[in-house]
Amino acid sequence: MTISLPTGSASLDAHSLRSEPLNAEKVTTTPVTSNAAQEEANTSIHLDLSPVARGIASASEKAGNTQEAKNTKIDESDLPQEIKELLKRIVEYREKLKEKQQELEDVMRDKSLNDEQRQAKLDALQQEISSLNNSLQEAMSQLSKLVTQMDLDDGAVIGMMSLAMS
Repeated sequence: MTISLPTGSASLDAHSLRSEPLNAEKVTTTPVTSNAAQEEANTSIHLDLSPVARGIASASEKAGNTQEAKNTKIDESDLPQEIKELLKRIVEYREKLKEKQQELEDVMRDKSLNDEQRQAKLDALQQEISSLNNSLQEAMSQLSKLVTQMDLDDGAVIGMMSLAMS
């Protein structure tokens, strides 16, 4: 993830800063800049975030939708404990899959890697994604068997699937 921030100064509207009534005499300003000041205003900062920093940034954006929050919702449900545990595993697998898919996209965009390095990383990530998909499918199958065995009503099944897919 690359973030570029311009370091130039923003222009301020004098009308938004003054405390006089609108019918007061108008104030106009003309900025005086030298060539050096203009060059400095047009510079920018380029920032490359490490994978750890990207994870932190991504996690903070999703603060309300974390795995812990989902697990809390699962724990607060009226579902049997066995189903709650399977739902937590399903949520965990889904979160890990999202992370691995993001890593896959990052590797594909990484211009610092040569073709061999990129392919090696892509292959490893694809194997991890495949393994996670298999684990997710197995957990979903176990969940389906439990629902059938426990003969849950439709409302409980809908709530359970909502928790699994959130």
